[in-house]
Amino acid sequence: MKFDFSFGKKSKTITQWAIITAVLTSLVSGLHKCTGISEDKIWDLIDEIQRELTKKGVPVPEELNDYIIKTPEHLNKRVIRDVDTAIDNYEREERKLYKPNMKNKEILKEIEKPKYTETQRQIIKDAVYYECPNGAMGIHAVWYNSKECNY
Repeated sequence: MKFDFSFGKKSKTITQWAIITAVLTSLVSGLHKCTGISEDKIWDLIDEIQRELTKKGVPVPEELNDYIIKTPEHLNKRVIRDVDTAIDNYEREERKLYKPNMKNKEILKEIEKPKYTETQRQIIKDAVYYECPNGAMGIHAVWYNSKECNY
C-alpha cells in the first residue's frame, strides 16, 4: 500500500501553470480590447484588488497571487508600487510634522515669490537666520555651528 502524504502547499504542475497563464492573459487581453486600458494597468489593478481582498479576509484564489509573484515583470511592478507608496506615505507624514527653522518673516515672504524654485524655498526654510550684536546677519544650514555670534 502506498501513501501520498505531504504537508503544506502542493506545487503546481507545468500543465496547471499553463492553464492559469492562458486564462489570466486571455482575461487581461479581453479587458484591454474592450476598454482600451493598457494591459499593464489592468494587471496592476488585478494585483491591488486581490491584495486588498486578501487583507480583508475575502477568499481569493491563491493561484492569482502565486502567478504574480512567480512572474518577474509583475513582481517587479508590485515592488515598485509598494516602494513608491511607502515613500509617498513617508513624505506625507513628514510634511505634517515639518516646522521650518527660518523665523524671519521677511525672508519667508520673499522666498514664496515665483522666481524661486521649490528646492530653493526648502533650503531657505530649513536654514537658520542669525543677527549678531555687531550688526552682522546671515543664514546658515541648520547642521552648521556658526561661530560668528551667539544667537
